[in-house]
Amino acid sequence: MAGRREKELVARVPEMAEVARWLRQSRRLSGLTYEDLVQATGFSRGRLHRAAHGWRSAWPVVEAFTRACGTDVAEARDLWLKAKAALEGVDQDPDVIPIGQVGTFEELREAMNRLRALAGSPSLRELEERAGKRLTRSTLSNVLSGMVNPRRDLVVTFAEIVGVSRGEAAAWGAAWERAETNSRAARARTARDLETPAKPLMLVPAPAALAALADIPLAEGAAVAELVDAVMKGSTGTGQPPAVTVGFQHYPASPGHDTITVSCRHTGMDRNTISRAFMTSWTGGTQAQDVFGLSFVMACLHLGAHITLRTARARDRAWTVLTFDLASLTAGSTWHALIGAEPKAAAEDQGIFITLKALRGPWPPGRQNRLRHQLGDIYSYLLRKQQVHLTVSDRPVAPRMPCIWGENRVVQRREGSIAAVQRLDIVMATRYRCRDCQHTSPLGSPHCPQCQGTQLELTEQRVWGWLGVQRYLHSSDYGLDFFRNGRKVLVRDKRLFFFEDGPARSTVEYPVDGPAKGRLVGEIHCDHVPVNFTKTAFDYDSPEWRAVVHAVRGPGPLALRHAQRLGYAPNTSPLATLFGAFRRNDPGLRNLVPGDGTKALHDEAAAWAERFRKGDPAYQSDDKWYEAALAHSTPQPAVVASADDRIDLVSLSPDDLDDLVHRLCMKLHGTAEGPRELIGPGPAATVFRDRPRTGERWVLQCRRNRHVVPAETVHALAGQMLDVQASRGILVTTSWFEAGSHAFAQRSGRIDLVDGRALKALLREHLGIEARLGLGRLPPEWNLHDIA
Repeated sequence: MAGRREKELVARVPEMAEVARWLRQSRRLSGLTYEDLVQATGFSRGRLHRAAHGWRSAWPVVEAFTRACGTDVAEARDLWLKAKAALEGVDQDPDVIPIGQVGTFEELREAMNRLRALAGSPSLRELEERAGKRLTRSTLSNVLSGMVNPRRDLVVTFAEIVGVSRGEAAAWGAAWERAETNSRAARARTARDLETPAKPLMLVPAPAALAALADIPLAEGAAVAELVDAVMKGSTGTGQPPAVTVGFQHYPASPGHDTITVSCRHTGMDRNTISRAFMTSWTGGTQAQDVFGLSFVMACLHLGAHITLRTARARDRAWTVLTFDLASLTAGSTWHALIGAEPKAAAEDQGIFITLKALRGPWPPGRQNRLRHQLGDIYSYLLRKQQVHLTVSDRPVAPRMPCIWGENRVVQRREGSIAAVQRLDIVMATRYRCRDCQHTSPLGSPHCPQCQGTQLELTEQRVWGWLGVQRYLHSSDYGLDFFRNGRKVLVRDKRLFFFEDGPARSTVEYPVDGPAKGRLVGEIHCDHVPVNFTKTAFDYDSPEWRAVVHAVRGPGPLALRHAQRLGYAPNTSPLATLFGAFRRNDPGLRNLVPGDGTKALHDEAAAWAERFRKGDPAYQSDDKWYEAALAHSTPQPAVVASADDRIDLVSLSPDDLDDLVHRLCMKLHGTAEGPRELIGPGPAATVFRDRPRTGERWVLQCRRNRHVVPAETVHALAGQMLDVQASRGILVTTSWFEAGSHAFAQRSGRIDLVDGRALKALLREHLGIEARLGLGRLPPEWNLHDIA
C-alpha cells in the first residue's frame, strides 16, 4: 500500500466503515499516496484521510477519491448511500472533530466550521458578542471563508467561545502550530525550487523494454518490409534501382541456427555513417531519417532475437558489423550494441546485409510464398515502375497489378462521359524542408525550428494517383491503397467510403446497392502525411491526412441527394465522380458490368480476374469483360422477347426512368448543356440547349406516375421555365394528362406533354427498346395495346 500504514477505523456505523474500507482498498490498488490524491482531487489531505478513516464525508469527496483511484464509482455510490441512510437513523449531528489530525490551515478552517455547527451554528454577530473585544465579525468571516489564515490566539479564542474546555482549546492551539509549521516549510520548498537552476534529467530505459517491442502487433509482411526499406535507403546514390534479396537458410539438423537475410549489393555505408544513422534515429531523429530506429529493431525482433548488420563500400577495406543480441541486452543494465569490423573476402565487396538468427518460428516454403505475395502488394508501385527489384528465396517478387477497366472505357451520364479511371495530382502546400533533419516549416521561416539549421529547401506536399473501377465485384477485395515513399501503408482501405457527420456519426456510403460487394479501387500517394510508430497507419488526426481525405472524396456526402439533404454543394471530387457513375452493379455497358443477356456474371468476372493475376495473356486487357458487357446490352435478333420480358416503365426506379428519358432526349436533340439541376420545388430537371437549330434553352422534367398527372404539375413546369429563362419545356410521364393540362400547354405554345403511350412509341422508334406500362387502370381514350 502506498504511504504509511493507516489507523483503525472509527466509523459510527458499519455501513460507513464499508465506505472507508472501499476507499482504502481503492488507494491500495492504485498505488497512490495521499499527496497524489490531493493533486488529483483538489481536496485536502485531512479531508481525504478522514473519509478513509470512517468519518462522515460528503459524496463529492468519496466520488473524487474513487475516480482518482480508477475504481467503480457506481459501487462507491451504493456504499455511500447505505452509510448515509444508516447515519440518518443514528443521529443528525456531525462526527467528533479529529483536531489531533489537523495539519494544514485548510483543514483547520474546516474544523472551525464544524465546531461552529456543533455549537448550533451561532451567527457571526453572536460570536462577536461572546468574544467581547477579542474577535470581530469581519475577521471571523474572512477566516471561516478561507480568505485569510487565522492567528493562533484567534483559533484558541474561537474554540473557547463555542464551548470547548480550556484543555481542549490547547489542542486547537497545537493544531494551529502544526499548520503554521507546514505552511512555512511549503513556502521554503517553493523558494528553493525557484532558486534552483534547471538541469537535465537523464532517463535510461530498462533493457527489458526492448524485449517488449517484439510483442507489439505487426504483420510479418510489414516486418520484412521495414528491413527492405532499410537496405534500400542505405543503398541510395548509385543511380540504379536497388536489387533487394530476402533469403532463408534452413538447417534441418539444428533448427535453432536457421537465418533470414535481407540484403542489397549496391553501395553500402561506412562505419561513421552507420554509427551516426543509428545514433540519430535512436535519439530523436525525424521519420525521414529513421532508417535504423526503434521501428527497425522492433521489426527485426518480430522475426528473430539476434540481429547482425554488415555493410561496406567497395573502397572500404573491411565490413562494418553491428550486432544486437536480445538475450545479452535484456541481461545487461544498459542498451549496448556492439560495432566492430570483419575482413572482406574480396576487395570489391559492398552492400548491406541484415541477418536474423534465433528466429521466432520456422519459415517453410508455403510461408515464404505468402511473404512473396505480401511484398508484391506492399511494393506494387515501385515494382511496376521498376524502381526496385525484389526477390524472395531466389524467386522474383511480382507486383500486384490492379485489375481495372481502361481509361478509354466511359459511361454516359447526365454530366456527360465519365471515364472509368479518374486521375488526381494536387499540390496541397509548399513548405521548407531542412536538409539536416528533414523537418518541415512554413515558408518565410529564417531557420529550422527543429535543429535551428539554415539549409532550407522548397518542397511540395503533393497528393497524386488515380481512382478506378475494378472489372469484378468482391466482398473485401476493393478499396483504396495509400502509399508513402513508394511503400503501401493502407491496403484496400475502405474508410473513405464512410461519411463522418460529426465525431460519433458515421454512415457507410459504398457499397449500398446489391449485391453487397464493391469494385471502386485506387492508388493514392501522400508522402508528406505522418505515419504511426509501426508505419502501418497514418496519423488520422493530423491536418495533412484530413487534407488528403478532402482532396480524394470531398467535404460532403458522395451521393447527390444525401448532400442536398444535409445542405452540401454537389460533390465533384474524384471519388464522388466515380461513385455517381459506377455505384450501380446492373449488367451491361451502362455500368460496365459483364452479363449474359439475362443476368450479371459476377462470379465469372471474378474468376477471369484470377487468370489476370496469374498472367494469362488473354485476360490482361479488359476486352473479355467488355465483350460480356456489350453482349448483355446488345439485343439478340434470333430471340423474340415475350411481353413479360419488356421493360415496365412504371416499375422502374425514378433514377432509372430519368436516365432512360435522358438518353432518348439526347438521341432526339443532342447533348445536354449541364448536369441535372434542382429548380424550385419538385423533382430535378435537366436543362438542354438545342444547339443545332436556335441555341435556345429547354427544360426537361420526368414524372413516374400510375395515375393522372395533376394540372398543378404542368403549371409548376411553366414557373421553372421562367426561373431559367427557358423557351421550351418538356414534361414526360408514364401515365396520362388531364384535358385542362393539354389546354394550358396549347395556350402556352412552349410546353410539350409526353404521356406514357407516346413515350413507349419514341423508345421503340429511336432506341429500339420495347416497353410496357403497368398502370392500374386504362386511361381515357386509350386502347389495351397502348399499355400492354
